[in-house]
Amino acid sequence: MTEPLDHDEPLAIIEEEARAMAQCFGVAAPDEAAASLIDRILLRLGGAHIYVPKRRARSRRRDRAELQSRFNGSNLFELAKEFGMTPRHLRRILAGERER
Repeated sequence: MTEPLDHDEPLAIIEEEARAMAQCFGVAAPDEAAASLIDRILLRLGGAHIYVPKRRARSRRRDRAELQSRFNGSNLFELAKEFGMTPRHLRRILAGERER
């Protein structure tokens, strides 16, 4: 088993989230399941540097697909305001999506 973790440490956060998920799904021993996950992560990824992007980066792909589907040629300013970006940035996104 792993040592107790500092609650600000990324592994502690993962362990807390694993415990919460185990409880949500009715796992009989959520503490043991979370500790086991940490052991497996350490075994497989120990020593590796891992980058975890912000959630916004992950949802950006979904936003782009939605922008493309909702853009009708005359609602640029409306969509820019709704998605919190400038019309110029929205034009760049739409131009990039057309090239793909």
